[in-house]
Amino acid sequence: MPEPRKQPPRTEAEKSTRSLRIRVFFLMALFGVTMFVPLGMQLYTLQITRHDELEKKAIAQQTQRFNVTANRGFIYDRNMNVLVSSGSAETVGIDPPNIESGEQAELIARGLSDILGLEYEWVLERTGHKHTRNVTLAIKIDKEQSAAVREFIAKNKLERMIKLEPDSRRYYTYSNMASHVLGFVGRDNTGLDGLEKLYDDVLTGTPGHTIASVDTKGRIMPYQYEMYYDAQDGKGLVTTIDETIQHILDRCIGNAVAENEVGNRACGIVMDVKTGGILAMTTKGDFDPNQYLEIADDEVRAYLDTLEGEQQGEARKQALEQQWRNKTVSDTYEPGSTFKIITTAIAVETGCIDMEKDRFSCSGSINVGGWTIKCHLSPRSHGSQTFEQSLQNSCNPAFVQIMRKIGPEPFYRYMRDFGFMEKTGIDMMGEASNAGLYHNWTTFSTQEATQATYSFGQTFKITPLQMITGAAAVANGGYLMEPYVVSDSMDQSGVRQSIHMPTVVRQVVSQETSAAMRKLLEDAVTYGTGKNAYVKGYRVAGKTGTSQKRDLYDDQGRYIGDGKYVVSFVGFAPADDPQIAVLVMLDEPGRERRLRSGGWMAAPVAGRIFADVLPYLGVAPHYSSRELGAVDIRTPDVKGKSVTEAKDLLKSQRVPHLMIGDGDTVLDQIPPAGVYLPGTAEMLIFTEGSAQTGDVAMPNVLGMRPGKVNQALKDAGLFMRATGALPQDNDEDALQATFQSVEAGKMIPYGSIVEVEFRNASVDDAID
Repeated sequence: MPEPRKQPPRTEAEKSTRSLRIRVFFLMALFGVTMFVPLGMQLYTLQITRHDELEKKAIAQQTQRFNVTANRGFIYDRNMNVLVSSGSAETVGIDPPNIESGEQAELIARGLSDILGLEYEWVLERTGHKHTRNVTLAIKIDKEQSAAVREFIAKNKLERMIKLEPDSRRYYTYSNMASHVLGFVGRDNTGLDGLEKLYDDVLTGTPGHTIASVDTKGRIMPYQYEMYYDAQDGKGLVTTIDETIQHILDRCIGNAVAENEVGNRACGIVMDVKTGGILAMTTKGDFDPNQYLEIADDEVRAYLDTLEGEQQGEARKQALEQQWRNKTVSDTYEPGSTFKIITTAIAVETGCIDMEKDRFSCSGSINVGGWTIKCHLSPRSHGSQTFEQSLQNSCNPAFVQIMRKIGPEPFYRYMRDFGFMEKTGIDMMGEASNAGLYHNWTTFSTQEATQATYSFGQTFKITPLQMITGAAAVANGGYLMEPYVVSDSMDQSGVRQSIHMPTVVRQVVSQETSAAMRKLLEDAVTYGTGKNAYVKGYRVAGKTGTSQKRDLYDDQGRYIGDGKYVVSFVGFAPADDPQIAVLVMLDEPGRERRLRSGGWMAAPVAGRIFADVLPYLGVAPHYSSRELGAVDIRTPDVKGKSVTEAKDLLKSQRVPHLMIGDGDTVLDQIPPAGVYLPGTAEMLIFTEGSAQTGDVAMPNVLGMRPGKVNQALKDAGLFMRATGALPQDNDEDALQATFQSVEAGKMIPYGSIVEVEFRNASVDDAID
């Protein structure tokens, strides 16, 4: 076996080279280790410790997020008519990092300020926010503005610098209708008042968004990374409001404000007495939720224009808060004689009086605990009255005596049971608490004067909503119902979920007491201070009220309430089977003192509401034998018939008529066929030889008695349709014409039918 080959000995040069290599390798290894440790640590920090942070920054630089607005749910009336909807709108923004020059910034500021109505300097300043993407300039712009912005972008090639993003806008279908109920939303579509705020979590949807890849200049890269998240629209609300009834209430209360020169707003409520559902609710003056930041009242706007600076700003803030305030729910008042509904019900329920035998005397006043309480007839008096007559006459001294029979403990207890010492629990914003606005039990039980004034609705305060809720309990069999406005929520597929059902809080009085009260309150309208709420063919029950404002003082503590009153009416119909309750309240009417009363001012308004709402609800009229003579008759067509044929037809249909002329053929008739002729009028039949006339002047019949009005119109060749109060028990002389549908002096066709409203001037119930 050969021996291994020996290596030749290394030379000095080789040894030196090897040593150098070892040192270089060592140094490289040392340098590598020294560099790798911090580099490794940095890599660990970047890839592990700061991974999530850096990933977010990378995504933010490489992608852009575009929000997709969710629509708020619609709000409907009980018949599914849309009261509030959401429609498409757009938001305008700019992308300052993509604005490359001062000339471009000036162009953008000039163009957008003109289109959007913005300040040029304000827009120009925002173009300089170079480190901010998507600077918003205007939200919820309309279609015309959107089209103009798009045209401006395309014309100047500003696609990378100006952005239009889809948005949602709230639309209130009927402007100011039910504005205090519905409320409004802010710029960000968040509910700020009314149902919009209370049910904001139901109405608000979940916004969606799109994430797309962008290049270094922020331009979207097609066919690259993109994700889309759908927006989820909010649920709708189905309310108890009836659009038609709401329109009727708005019109009647609005007219009453103008007619009576109401100084501190007015309000009205229509309630379903069986369920507590609010069919209509209004406060006048109101506002348009589409423009909720605008002052609606012309006089208030004019006053604000006289102010400057902080003073104007503070006054404007107070004016807005006042116009948004729902008087029916948020304001308290002394109910006056409408509260006699409750006192009477307590007396009947407790059995403390004998309705057949007990009598109550009125000498014009009564002394209680050193105080003199006057009757509204003072210095005259009602004399001796039955229990029923005391209610019809709205006699305060009689009710003081009734209160003494009831006693303080039962009265106070029933006040609480009727809900007057607690909130009603209605699903609305801002319901007032009247805690502290009535006397505590210790004070009430020891002060006879306080007990006396409570009996006729003075020296304590409640809300209009509490008053109508209590009256509805008297009407519906004695059940205090929790009032409510929203019945259901509804998703986008139409599936409804109940939010409120009719809820009985408690039974306050018996069915028997309720039945007795319905008759007593019907007679209070037929024979008492409520005569002007009468509606032909319908049995209306209710009570008037007139209360002096006792808590008005100026900055120096001086009383300034003289001549300022609240007039009201609360009632229900039909009296034998109540369907609806109605409240009308006019705060500080400005008419002359003699006529400033609930019986003269508020009762006629309620009558108009009942007259329009009851037929709409399908409640058929039932006429008394006396009313049948005044029922309208639909006129038949006799034109072209022979006089004999015409007479036979008119006689068979019991149409009163007057033949004019001596011919054998009917040439014309007034009114024409199909018109409802007032039952007290005669249809005019014209034959050959008759002299027909053209237009005639409408006479002024205001202030006249019914007979004189009828004669004046007949002399002018016109027909009268009487509305409002009708004569009762030969009191025609008490009736006065207070409204005519055609203004005096206007030329109208011969034979026209003119509506004239009458009021009974014997209903003076002022002052409670």
